[in-house]
Amino acid sequence: MNNVNTKLIKGRMPVYVALLILVLSGMWMLGRCSHPQNGSVAARFTHPGGDTLAVAIEMSPLTYAYSGDTVVGFDYELIRQMCAAHGQPVVFQPFAPLEYALKGLEDHTFDLVVANLPATSAIRKNYGTTEAVFTDRAVLVQRADTADSSAMITNTRQLAGREVWIADGSTLRSRLEHLAAESGEDIIIKSNPEYSAELLGIMVQQGKIPCAVINETVARQLKSDYPDIDISLPISFSQFQTWIVRRGDDSLLNKLNSWIKQYKATPAYRHLVNKYMQ
Repeated sequence: MNNVNTKLIKGRMPVYVALLILVLSGMWMLGRCSHPQNGSVAARFTHPGGDTLAVAIEMSPLTYAYSGDTVVGFDYELIRQMCAAHGQPVVFQPFAPLEYALKGLEDHTFDLVVANLPATSAIRKNYGTTEAVFTDRAVLVQRADTADSSAMITNTRQLAGREVWIADGSTLRSRLEHLAAESGEDIIIKSNPEYSAELLGIMVQQGKIPCAVINETVARQLKSDYPDIDISLPISFSQFQTWIVRRGDDSLLNKLNSWIKQYKATPAYRHLVNKYMQ
Protein backbone atom coordinates (compact mmCIF):
# COMPACT_ATOMS: atom_id res chain seq x y z
CA MET A 1 0.00 0.00 0.00
CA ASN A 2 2.85 2.40 0.84
CA ASN A 3 4.38 1.85 -2.61
CA VAL A 4 1.05 2.62 -4.26
CA ASN A 5 0.68 5.84 -2.25
CA THR A 6 4.25 6.87 -3.05
CA LYS A 7 3.72 6.34 -6.78
CA LEU A 8 0.43 8.26 -6.62
CA ILE A 9 2.09 11.20 -4.90
CA LYS A 10 5.00 11.20 -7.35
CA GLY A 11 2.60 11.10 -10.25
CA ARG A 12 0.72 14.10 -8.97
CA MET A 13 3.79 16.08 -7.89
CA PRO A 14 3.85 18.31 -11.01
CA VAL A 15 0.23 19.27 -10.25
CA TYR A 16 1.09 20.10 -6.62
CA VAL A 17 4.07 22.20 -7.71
CA ALA A 18 1.95 24.07 -10.27
CA LEU A 19 -0.73 24.77 -7.65
CA LEU A 20 1.91 26.02 -5.22
CA ILE A 21 3.31 28.37 -7.84
CA LEU A 22 -0.18 29.70 -8.56
CA VAL A 23 -0.84 30.31 -4.85
CA LEU A 24 2.49 32.07 -4.32
CA SER A 25 1.97 34.18 -7.44
CA GLY A 26 -1.49 35.15 -6.22
CA MET A 27 -0.11 36.16 -2.83
CA TRP A 28 2.59 38.26 -4.52
CA MET A 29 0.03 40.00 -6.72
CA LEU A 30 -2.20 40.70 -3.72
CA GLY A 31 0.75 42.25 -1.97
CA ARG A 32 1.45 44.44 -4.99
CA CYS A 33 -2.19 45.57 -5.08
CA SER A 34 -2.33 46.22 -1.33
CA HIS A 35 0.87 48.30 -1.35
CA PRO A 36 1.31 50.08 -4.69
CA GLN A 37 4.93 50.81 -5.48
CA ASN A 38 4.40 53.96 -7.51
CA GLY A 39 2.80 55.92 -4.69
CA SER A 40 -0.50 56.25 -6.54
CA VAL A 41 -3.86 54.86 -5.49
CA ALA A 42 -5.37 55.35 -8.94
CA ALA A 43 -4.47 51.79 -9.95
CA ARG A 44 -6.75 50.29 -7.32
CA PHE A 45 -9.53 52.88 -6.99
CA THR A 46 -11.35 55.06 -9.48
CA HIS A 47 -13.61 57.93 -8.51
CA PRO A 48 -17.18 56.86 -9.39
CA GLY A 49 -17.99 60.32 -10.72
CA GLY A 50 -21.20 62.27 -10.47
CA ASP A 51 -22.13 63.57 -7.05
CA THR A 52 -20.77 60.51 -5.20
CA LEU A 53 -18.47 61.37 -2.30
CA ALA A 54 -15.26 59.31 -2.55
CA VAL A 55 -13.77 58.85 0.91
CA ALA A 56 -10.29 57.53 1.68
CA ILE A 57 -10.62 56.21 5.22
CA GLU A 58 -7.83 54.99 7.48
CA MET A 59 -7.97 51.42 8.70
CA SER A 60 -7.84 51.57 12.49
CA PRO A 61 -10.01 50.33 15.39
CA LEU A 62 -11.52 53.78 15.80
CA THR A 63 -11.95 54.84 12.19
CA TYR A 64 -12.69 51.79 9.99
CA ALA A 65 -12.35 48.13 10.92
CA TYR A 66 -13.97 44.74 10.48
CA SER A 67 -15.93 42.96 13.18
CA GLY A 68 -16.66 39.58 11.64
CA ASP A 69 -18.40 40.38 8.34
CA THR A 70 -19.44 43.85 9.48
CA VAL A 71 -17.60 47.13 8.93
CA VAL A 72 -17.44 49.26 12.07
CA GLY A 73 -15.74 52.47 13.15
CA PHE A 74 -16.63 55.84 14.62
CA ASP A 75 -15.79 57.87 11.51
CA TYR A 76 -17.23 55.27 9.15
CA GLU A 77 -20.59 55.18 10.93
CA LEU A 78 -20.64 58.95 11.32
CA ILE A 79 -20.11 59.58 7.61
CA ARG A 80 -22.59 56.90 6.56
CA GLN A 81 -25.28 58.29 8.83
CA MET A 82 -24.73 61.90 7.74
CA CYS A 83 -24.71 60.98 4.05
CA ALA A 84 -27.86 58.88 4.46
CA ALA A 85 -29.62 61.76 6.22
CA HIS A 86 -28.80 64.13 3.35
CA GLY A 87 -29.22 61.71 0.43
CA GLN A 88 -25.53 61.87 -0.41
CA PRO A 89 -24.10 58.86 -2.33
CA VAL A 90 -20.79 57.78 -0.76
CA VAL A 91 -18.10 55.16 -1.37
CA PHE A 92 -15.23 54.22 0.94
CA GLN A 93 -11.67 53.18 0.13
CA PRO A 94 -9.81 51.95 3.24
CA PHE A 95 -6.09 52.66 3.44
CA ALA A 96 -3.17 52.32 5.85
CA PRO A 97 -0.26 54.48 4.57
CA LEU A 98 -1.41 58.10 4.75
CA GLU A 99 0.75 59.13 1.78
CA TYR A 100 -1.44 57.14 -0.65
CA ALA A 101 -4.61 58.86 0.55
CA LEU A 102 -3.07 62.33 0.33
CA LYS A 103 -1.75 61.62 -3.16
CA GLY A 104 -5.23 60.45 -4.16
CA LEU A 105 -6.71 63.65 -2.75
CA GLU A 106 -4.34 65.73 -4.86
CA ASP A 107 -5.13 63.60 -7.95
CA HIS A 108 -8.90 64.04 -7.42
CA THR A 109 -9.20 60.28 -6.89
CA PHE A 110 -10.68 61.08 -3.46
CA ASP A 111 -12.79 63.99 -2.24
CA LEU A 112 -12.23 63.45 1.48
CA VAL A 113 -9.49 61.88 3.61
CA VAL A 114 -10.54 60.55 7.01
CA ALA A 115 -7.79 59.61 9.46
CA ASN A 116 -6.57 60.32 12.98
CA LEU A 117 -5.38 63.80 12.04
CA PRO A 118 -5.12 66.65 14.56
CA ALA A 119 -5.84 70.09 13.16
CA THR A 120 -2.24 71.33 13.34
CA SER A 121 -1.04 74.51 11.62
CA ALA A 122 0.80 72.40 9.03
CA ILE A 123 -2.38 70.51 8.13
CA ARG A 124 -4.43 73.71 7.95
CA LYS A 125 -1.80 75.30 5.70
CA ASN A 126 -1.93 72.57 3.08
CA TYR A 127 -5.53 71.30 3.22
CA GLY A 128 -9.05 72.32 3.95
CA THR A 129 -9.92 71.04 7.43
CA THR A 130 -13.41 70.36 8.67
CA GLU A 131 -15.13 71.25 11.89
CA ALA A 132 -13.64 69.18 14.74
CA VAL A 133 -15.18 65.71 14.76
CA PHE A 134 -13.85 64.91 18.25
CA THR A 135 -10.84 65.67 20.45
CA ASP A 136 -7.92 63.35 21.08
CA ARG A 137 -4.32 63.38 22.26
CA ALA A 138 -1.18 61.35 21.61
CA VAL A 139 0.13 58.81 24.14
CA LEU A 140 3.18 56.58 24.41
CA VAL A 141 2.59 52.85 24.00
CA GLN A 142 5.12 50.64 25.81
CA ARG A 143 5.13 47.24 27.46
CA ALA A 144 3.92 47.34 31.07
CA ASP A 145 5.23 43.92 32.10
CA THR A 146 8.94 44.61 31.68
CA ALA A 147 11.12 42.81 34.23
CA ASP A 148 13.07 46.02 34.83
CA SER A 149 10.63 48.65 36.08
CA SER A 150 13.32 51.32 35.71
CA ALA A 151 13.12 50.81 31.93
CA MET A 152 9.59 52.21 31.91
CA ILE A 153 9.31 55.71 30.46
CA THR A 154 7.42 57.89 32.91
CA ASN A 155 8.02 61.39 31.48
CA THR A 156 8.73 62.85 28.06
CA ARG A 157 12.32 63.81 28.98
CA GLN A 158 13.17 60.11 29.05
CA LEU A 159 12.45 59.86 25.34
CA ALA A 160 15.86 61.44 24.64
CA GLY A 161 18.05 58.98 22.79
CA ARG A 162 15.23 56.42 22.51
CA GLU A 163 13.80 54.79 19.41
CA VAL A 164 10.17 55.84 19.02
CA TRP A 165 7.86 54.68 16.22
CA ILE A 166 5.02 56.66 14.65
CA ALA A 167 2.67 55.99 11.75
CA ASP A 168 4.18 57.07 8.44
CA GLY A 169 3.26 60.64 7.55
CA SER A 170 1.91 61.31 11.05
CA THR A 171 1.87 64.90 12.30
CA LEU A 172 3.23 63.50 15.58
CA ARG A 173 6.72 63.70 14.09
CA SER A 174 6.79 67.47 14.63
CA ARG A 175 5.67 66.99 18.24
CA LEU A 176 8.52 64.56 18.92
CA GLU A 177 11.00 66.84 17.18
CA HIS A 178 9.84 69.67 19.43
CA LEU A 179 10.36 67.49 22.53
CA ALA A 180 13.85 66.59 21.28
CA ALA A 181 14.70 70.27 20.83
CA GLU A 182 13.52 71.00 24.36
CA SER A 183 15.73 68.25 25.83
CA GLY A 184 18.74 69.03 23.67
CA GLU A 185 19.02 65.35 22.65
CA ASP A 186 17.76 63.54 19.59
CA ILE A 187 14.79 61.20 19.64
CA ILE A 188 15.22 58.42 17.08
CA ILE A 189 11.94 58.67 15.19
CA LYS A 190 11.07 55.62 13.09
CA SER A 191 8.22 54.93 10.66
CA ASN A 192 7.34 52.56 7.86
CA PRO A 193 4.63 53.00 5.19
CA GLU A 194 3.46 49.45 5.92
CA TYR A 195 2.76 50.10 9.62
CA SER A 196 -0.49 51.70 10.76
CA ALA A 197 -0.95 53.14 14.25
CA GLU A 198 -2.85 50.03 15.31
CA LEU A 199 -0.11 47.71 14.02
CA LEU A 200 2.55 49.73 15.84
CA GLY A 201 0.72 49.17 19.12
CA ILE A 202 0.53 45.43 18.46
CA MET A 203 4.23 45.34 17.55
CA VAL A 204 5.07 46.97 20.89
CA GLN A 205 3.03 44.33 22.68
CA GLN A 206 4.89 41.61 20.77
CA GLY A 207 8.28 43.12 21.64
CA LYS A 208 9.14 43.83 17.98
CA ILE A 209 9.61 47.57 18.57
CA PRO A 210 10.40 49.33 21.86
CA CYS A 211 7.61 51.94 21.93
CA ALA A 212 5.27 53.96 19.73
CA VAL A 213 3.31 57.20 19.88
CA ILE A 214 -0.29 56.96 18.64
CA ASN A 215 -3.64 58.60 19.35
CA GLU A 216 -5.19 57.78 22.71
CA THR A 217 -8.54 56.61 21.32
CA VAL A 218 -6.78 53.93 19.25
CA ALA A 219 -4.46 53.11 22.16
CA ARG A 220 -7.40 52.59 24.55
CA GLN A 221 -9.00 50.07 22.21
CA LEU A 222 -5.69 48.24 21.88
CA LYS A 223 -5.34 48.23 25.66
CA SER A 224 -8.65 46.39 25.98
CA ASP A 225 -7.24 43.59 23.81
CA TYR A 226 -3.65 43.73 25.09
CA PRO A 227 -3.69 44.58 28.83
CA ASP A 228 0.08 44.17 29.09
CA ILE A 229 0.74 47.47 27.29
CA ASP A 230 1.00 50.79 29.09
CA ILE A 231 -0.61 53.91 27.59
CA SER A 232 -0.50 56.21 30.61
CA LEU A 233 2.03 58.79 29.38
CA PRO A 234 0.50 61.61 27.29
CA ILE A 235 2.76 63.06 24.61
CA SER A 236 0.56 65.95 23.51
CA PHE A 237 -2.28 68.06 24.79
CA SER A 238 -5.80 67.31 23.59
CA GLN A 239 -6.21 68.34 19.96
CA PHE A 240 -9.15 68.68 17.61
CA GLN A 241 -9.40 65.77 15.16
CA THR A 242 -10.63 66.76 11.72
CA TRP A 243 -11.14 65.41 8.21
CA ILE A 244 -9.42 67.00 5.23
CA VAL A 245 -10.40 68.03 1.71
CA ARG A 246 -8.39 69.62 -1.10
CA ARG A 247 -7.39 73.16 -0.41
CA GLY A 248 -9.86 75.43 -2.20
CA ASP A 249 -12.73 72.92 -2.24
CA ASP A 250 -14.86 75.33 -0.23
CA SER A 251 -18.20 73.97 -1.43
CA LEU A 252 -17.55 70.50 -0.02
CA LEU A 253 -15.90 71.89 3.10
CA ASN A 254 -18.85 74.16 3.92
CA LYS A 255 -21.31 71.33 3.34
CA LEU A 256 -19.41 68.93 5.61
CA ASN A 257 -19.01 71.56 8.33
CA SER A 258 -22.75 72.20 8.33
CA TRP A 259 -23.50 68.46 8.56
CA ILE A 260 -20.97 67.87 11.34
CA LYS A 261 -22.30 70.75 13.45
CA GLN A 262 -25.87 69.48 13.06
CA TYR A 263 -24.95 65.88 13.77
CA LYS A 264 -22.91 66.66 16.91
CA ALA A 265 -26.08 68.05 18.49
CA THR A 266 -27.96 64.78 18.11
CA PRO A 267 -28.34 61.74 20.40
CA ALA A 268 -26.93 59.62 17.54
CA TYR A 269 -23.56 61.40 17.85
CA ARG A 270 -23.48 60.88 21.63
CA HIS A 271 -24.28 57.21 21.04
CA LEU A 272 -21.25 56.86 18.74
CA VAL A 273 -19.02 58.62 21.27
CA ASN A 274 -20.17 56.28 24.03
CA LYS A 275 -19.78 53.25 21.74
CA TYR A 276 -16.23 53.94 20.58
CA MET A 277 -14.58 56.31 23.05
CA GLN A 278 -15.82 55.58 26.55
